[in-house]
Amino acid sequence: MTTRGFGMGFFGRNPFDNDARKKFKEEWAKMTDSEKLEFMNKRMECLDRHEDHFSVEAIDARCEKWMSMSDEEKQAFADEKKKAFESRMHGMHGGFGFGH
Repeated sequence: MTTRGFGMGFFGRNPFDNDARKKFKEEWAKMTDSEKLEFMNKRMECLDRHEDHFSVEAIDARCEKWMSMSDEEKQAFADEKKKAFESRMHGMHGGFGFGH
């Protein structure tokens, strides 16, 4: 199970991805208590790492990563972010009665 993708659903950044939420719930139900604990500990570690998300070192690291990417990698990254944003906005509009 991937926990850092944009379509991760239930605990992730895109709560409107119903397929991912359903898949996660099915996988969660199959996990043992120790696997669930390990999963949540990893999630908490990820949250703890975001405290310094805007530190000079963290920003420098992201800039260095971006600058080392090829044009194709940068375009794929931007396309992925755009797709995730559009998916989130589509879900919000449908969920709050806008459009459709």
